[in-house]
Amino acid sequence: MFKQVLAMALSFLGFTALPKGADGKSMLTTEMEQKLTERWGKKFVESFKIDLAAEEAKGTDLTVENVDVTALQSQLSTMKTQLDAAMASKTTLETEKSALTEKVETLEKVGETDNPKTIDMSAGGAGKVIAFKPNMAFTHNKIVADYFKTGTMQYSGDDTINTTELQTEFGKYISGQKLDVFRQINLGLTITDYMTTIVTDKTEWRATEAIQTSVLQQFTPKWTPKGSAKFTPITIKNFKLKVNVAITPSDIIDQYIGYLYDEAVTPEQMPIVAFIVNTLVLPKLLEDLEVAMATGKFVERTKTQDGVEGSDAEESMDGVLTILKDLKAKVGNRATWLLDGVTLTDENILSKMATVVDSIPYRYQKQAITIHADPDLIRMYGRAYQKAFPTTKNQDGEMLRLDFSKLTFAPVDGFIGTKAFVITPKVNFIHLQSRNVGEAKVFMQVINYDVKIFMEFWKGTGFAMEEAIFAYLPDSYVAGESELEPASTGGGI
Repeated sequence: MFKQVLAMALSFLGFTALPKGADGKSMLTTEMEQKLTERWGKKFVESFKIDLAAEEAKGTDLTVENVDVTALQSQLSTMKTQLDAAMASKTTLETEKSALTEKVETLEKVGETDNPKTIDMSAGGAGKVIAFKPNMAFTHNKIVADYFKTGTMQYSGDDTINTTELQTEFGKYISGQKLDVFRQINLGLTITDYMTTIVTDKTEWRATEAIQTSVLQQFTPKWTPKGSAKFTPITIKNFKLKVNVAITPSDIIDQYIGYLYDEAVTPEQMPIVAFIVNTLVLPKLLEDLEVAMATGKFVERTKTQDGVEGSDAEESMDGVLTILKDLKAKVGNRATWLLDGVTLTDENILSKMATVVDSIPYRYQKQAITIHADPDLIRMYGRAYQKAFPTTKNQDGEMLRLDFSKLTFAPVDGFIGTKAFVITPKVNFIHLQSRNVGEAKVFMQVINYDVKIFMEFWKGTGFAMEEAIFAYLPDSYVAGESELEPASTGGGI
């Protein structure tokens, strides 16, 4: 068995035998260990060295013939073919489920550290998990359960629901569901599907990796250094956000009953607190975050007091397009601004987007990079393309790709009405997540007949470095004349 492992290792390293040490025994050089560690991990290398010493002690002939290597390579090739065939036979759902599970497990293991950690969040949203059993002795649950049994409402709405019982149930529910709630906040957005998520304890984050310039040169017998790390990092702010929303439980009983009918579950399976969180709070929060992360412009509120209406969602943080607008106004910035002065229309969008491909360096063109765009702009391009080439079918559905490139459109809900788009590698498109999901807050307070929902977390967005940004900001948007709908007010979210 060890001889097969040895043959595999030698084949990978490009050798037919291991070198000998001063004691005449086979050994691994430092370079060999490094390559094997990168290929199969540290544990493999440690086991390999132990087995090697044991075989040497037994006097085993460790000579590996070329035929052994060839035979092993043939076996590995056959096994790889079989594995590829087996993987191809899996359904798309199973593949997505496996990828999502891996990412969720990664997220759950991430704690607060001094060093930022990167998590791939591109798999999409997390499924709803209800592992909580409501207390059916509580008044609000009994009211709904009685309705399902008798078909009549025993609650007139004139009396209050026991809000203390509701608070008790909320606390127990959130203790088991908080991670899922914040996972939805991070995974349930269209914009974060295309971003690299950074978990950090910093209120500001700055890239440390660089873009390496050319290093190859002709040989001369002198030290002539060439190549340097050249990049312009952008500081990304991490904003502390919150949700404050008041709910009168007696006013939502009718909605809750309708929700149970739609969900096809009984009150014993779906507590009213799940309805409050998943139906009343989270959908609006995700909608507000889409807008804030796209077009938000932070406005600091220095003086606040209890009871005063909260700030608009767009004033809670700096969004992607605001960051781009400010960057464009910065003298000497190193981003590439596409189609400057051009207004895209049904008539010119095909020809103008063709010039976009030519404006991007080839090293980016050959990568599968997303064009993060206003959904209305994508629709305009799709219809213009269909009109120009009526016999061409879009095999990828909504995933429109620019001809002669790997640039693919992806709609960002928060960009609606701007006609803007930005092209950048995923590694450069940054999403900052709460310092520690375990420390993010979700809680309820009872005030007379009402309950107050509180949520607190951190979030930021932006770009790692200027050189990898290729963006189009219409003059109308830069001038503040875009078709954006007016920001919503009220609600305290």
